[in-house]
This record gives sequence, C-alpha cells and structure tokens, in this order.
Amino acid sequence: MKKFLSLFGLISASALLLSSCEETPPYINLTPSNSFVDTTYITNNVPAAQAPNVLIEEFTGVRCPNCPAAQTEAKNIAANNPGRINILTIHPLGLLNSLTTPFSVDIGDKHTSKYDFRTLAGKEIFSMVGVTSQLPRGDVNRRLFSAESERAIDYPKWANYVAQELAKNTPVNIDLKSYITANDSIAVEVTLTYTEAVSDSNYLTLAVLEDGMEDVQEKNEGGTTIYVEDYEHEHVLRAVITDYYGDLLKAELVRGRVFKKLYLYKRDEKWVKQNLSILALVNSNTTKKDVIHSMSVKIK
Repeated sequence: MKKFLSLFGLISASALLLSSCEETPPYINLTPSNSFVDTTYITNNVPAAQAPNVLIEEFTGVRCPNCPAAQTEAKNIAANNPGRINILTIHPLGLLNSLTTPFSVDIGDKHTSKYDFRTLAGKEIFSMVGVTSQLPRGDVNRRLFSAESERAIDYPKWANYVAQELAKNTPVNIDLKSYITANDSIAVEVTLTYTEAVSDSNYLTLAVLEDGMEDVQEKNEGGTTIYVEDYEHEHVLRAVITDYYGDLLKAELVRGRVFKKLYLYKRDEKWVKQNLSILALVNSNTTKKDVIHSMSVKIK
C-alpha cells in the first residue's frame, strides 16, 4: 500500500500549499472505471517545459513480409534519438486478416503461432487514424502532414517527419510511473503539468506494451518470403487502459494546470511482468488527433 499512498499524499499536500496552488474541486471520471484517482488544480510553481517525445505508431501483421523492415526503421530512428522516440506496434483485430491472422497448422499453415497479438483497441486506433488496406503503414504523432493525404504513411518517410516533430515544443509535461500491485494489477500514476495555455481540448491515453515475445513472422529476404520462427516482437500493444481515444482532461488548460491521476488495470496472467511498459500520450481533439507529447516507462 505504500506506493498507493505516494499519489494520495501528493494530492493531499497540494491542498495545503495555498500560497502556491489554487485548488479546484476534483472530478471523478467514471468511464472507464480503471481511473481511481482523478484530481486537478493550478500551481504557481510551473516547471520548465520538457522536450517533446515523438510517437511512431506502427501498424503491422505476422503475415506481412515487408513489416519487419518497417520495424527496423522505427528502431533505427529511436536509436538515433535516444529517449525521444516512443514506438507503439499495433496488430489490428478483425482487419486485414490475410496479414494479421496468427499462423495455425489447423488452417493449413506450416507453423503455429504462440501468440495472438491482435487487440480490439488496436482495431479502433487503426480505424481512427485511417489506415488504408495495406501494411506496413505508420503515423508520426498521428499528424496529417501537409504533403500527405493520410496520417498513416510509408515507413521510408518516417525519419523526415520525426525530425520535424522533434524540433517543436510541447505545452504539457508528463511525469509517469507504473508498478505491479499486491493483487497483480498494474498501477499507473501520471501527472500532467501545463507549462503554457492550450485552447484546444486534450485527451490522455494509457497503453500497456509488451516486449521480448518470440514468435513466427513472415519476412522478405532478398525478394523471397521466409518464416522466422524466433522473430522478436517488441512494443506490442496489449491493452489500452483508458478509452482508446483517451480520457478527456476536464478543466481549462491554462498555464500551471496540473492533473494527477491513478489508474488500476488487472494484468493478464499471460503478460510477462518484466517485459511490460506503459505508454502515456496526450492528444488533441477528435478532429485533429495530433499527439502533442508522449512518455513511456517500464512497469516495476
């Protein structure tokens, strides 16, 4: 319970600092019910703005032989920009089945997959971003760039747009930590602090990612499709804790606005604890969809 008390203690302390904070009544977000603490206030002690991190949202499938090249590109971009890139790998459920359905000897395949990486949340994000009928595709901060007709673009274009996004500023700081509780739930403590005012509505999305899963993957090798039985799947979306679009931040987004939230989500027993991480992202309204900042941490 000590870890739970850390966030409650911070919230209680904020009410006492009347000289530096103006308390506003907390609201409780009942949808989804994973949110256990949800409060907001304004502080006069505004921190320096964080450097913005960039999200690469990659849509992929195990039967997509060109998808490993896109995954390699995302990893290279992350390696060239340490600590500034977050990768979210999505296998959409029920869409592009010829590219995403797990392998099984029962349906005539030569291999059987150990995992089904597809998720309903992935399907919803896939549809929201507006991915076409081909893979691999991916977006950079979910932005519709002026030279593009779609948010989801070919992976050779990612690095250029990532560089553009890295040069921008973000109006919100994200402080994030996550851990496994005594009853095997995933606890996520997140603090959002606005370092400048925002006139648009903003949403917070929290996702559970898993690394280190070895399974069958088709791969293009010199123009020939091969099957890599021990391909390591990383950054795989396992669940979205919030609404798939995010939970609305229900307060005026002025300079000094602080949101403190605690979420609890029951861990699927098939997820390997040491391979899990949490991705937090703040995005704009339902028309723009742009991600303005993101942060990821390993689950302790």
